[in-house]
Amino acid sequence: MFDYIIYTDGGYSTSDNVGAGAYIILSAKEGALVKQDSFVLHNETSQRAELKAILAALDAIPEGCNVQVITDYLYAASGLGRLPKRKNQPDSDLLVLYRKLRKEKHLRIEFKWVRSHFGDSWNELCDGLCTEALAQTI
Repeated sequence: MFDYIIYTDGGYSTSDNVGAGAYIILSAKEGALVKQDSFVLHNETSQRAELKAILAALDAIPEGCNVQVITDYLYAASGLGRLPKRKNQPDSDLLVLYRKLRKEKHLRIEFKWVRSHFGDSWNELCDGLCTEALAQTI
């Protein structure tokens, strides 16, 4: 049983070289919205924005929780915590932060992949938060 369900998304505007991340935190018991946030990142990719959204959401929940992270980013959903520890791994700085945060907060995390733009209302809302954040930079 999960304590929280987290949706994340990342976006990128090639014309402005700006990324955006967003997350939504739901109470697993009630299905109620606990928190949502979005942010802009300059000179960042959508992948890094999504990973930073995951980090921000995990940082916003209490210690010792069981969490399900739902993302349309297959790299994260396929086992973010089980990736090999190679020095030249893409986004290795964020993976180090993820492992550290997970350990320090004693979080039990399960990832689930959903197809983007395929009718999951929370995923669509999270995508909308990213799009709005990007639009504010123009």
